Amino acid sequence: MQQNIDSRQILYQKQQLSYHQRFELDVLEISNMDLNEMIQKELESNPFLEQDMCFETGHIRKEETNFELLLNYVVKEKTLSEELHEQVRWYDKDLHIDLAIFITDMLDSNGYLNYTNKELLKYFPQYDTQEVEKTIKIIQTMEPAGVAARSLSECLIIQLSKMEGTIAEIAKQIADGYLEEVALNHIDLLAKQINTTTANIQKAIDLIKSLDPKPGSKYSNTASYLYPDLFCFIEDSKIHLELMNETYGLHVNKLPKTDYEECRSWYRNATNLVSAIKKRNQTLLKVGNAICEFQKDYFLYSTGLKPCSMKQIADICNVHESTVSRCVADKSMIFNNQVIPLKYFFPRGLADDSVIEIQELIHDLVRKEDPYHPLSDEKISQMLAELDYQISRRTIAKYREKMNIPSSSKRKRKD
Repeated sequence: MQQNIDSRQILYQKQQLSYHQRFELDVLEISNMDLNEMIQKELESNPFLEQDMCFETGHIRKEETNFELLLNYVVKEKTLSEELHEQVRWYDKDLHIDLAIFITDMLDSNGYLNYTNKELLKYFPQYDTQEVEKTIKIIQTMEPAGVAARSLSECLIIQLSKMEGTIAEIAKQIADGYLEEVALNHIDLLAKQINTTTANIQKAIDLIKSLDPKPGSKYSNTASYLYPDLFCFIEDSKIHLELMNETYGLHVNKLPKTDYEECRSWYRNATNLVSAIKKRNQTLLKVGNAICEFQKDYFLYSTGLKPCSMKQIADICNVHESTVSRCVADKSMIFNNQVIPLKYFFPRGLADDSVIEIQELIHDLVRKEDPYHPLSDEKISQMLAELDYQISRRTIAKYREKMNIPSSSKRKRKD
């Protein structure tokens, strides 16, 4: 039998982001507060980066606006700290109130405690390690369940400790040392390690998946909005939009003639940061102006907001939809003495096919799937196409990974 070997060249385009491009996207996505923290860390370690001593937050000072406006939100929601403060004050047993209040204020947006007992003792030297640990344990008994955990494992164990039964005990063992096996769907291995049936392991995993790995995320994270990015005002019946901070008072020292690689590295890091901030500001202004134009009746005549998707704003700005999503994340503007999150300007309409809506549809399809025959990314793509959403299989995979949904092979039940 004669075999013919067909040798052909196939050309295709593949876009790979450079380190600098990825860094620019990271700077674009973070809040003003996080950007300030990034700047401060770089200033502490990089001798080529300097900040003007007279640097101040822009228009808040310029307009002599009352700082109380920073507490005037469009949507007033209870923060995690406020929720826990109430529970601390109503706690009727022995508790160091000052230490407990401080710890609740140190939790991150997901409700985790990222400080060691030793680090906490620096602020409260009058207490010892045992008293700090006892205070943390008391906070961990409060709501939401799983709060003040130091790790995902501890967060899950705290929630499981409030449950009874054999399955809950098995789930605690899994959460205590076998979460990696759960991620890899090693049901048989777990059954051998814990000396139980695969059916019990599956039930325990189902119980773990029903828990909340981020107990603090359901509460309002208002801290990031205390550092507004944009200042919007009406003058001569026109909408004006300006940046709160343009340069953050930064400048880069000249690189001396040297072959010292560490100096060149510092210089590159400093110039990359300043360049990324400049690019961030340009994109933020472009997207902000597009939002103001799209919702101009709201700004000029105080009408309701029009349904608006990130894709619509992306088309106006001639950028990718993901760029708009990154740009508005944790960003806000001052308008009419209110600090308004940029996401507020994206009320969903019936025809809204934004990233968030697509992700919700994927999540809903996975939730309703047959656990013994889970949907592949290709199948999800086909099902969305039937709903007039043209989303590629690779995009489905990207959104699924972003929502921490395992692949179909890892979601498949084996009992």
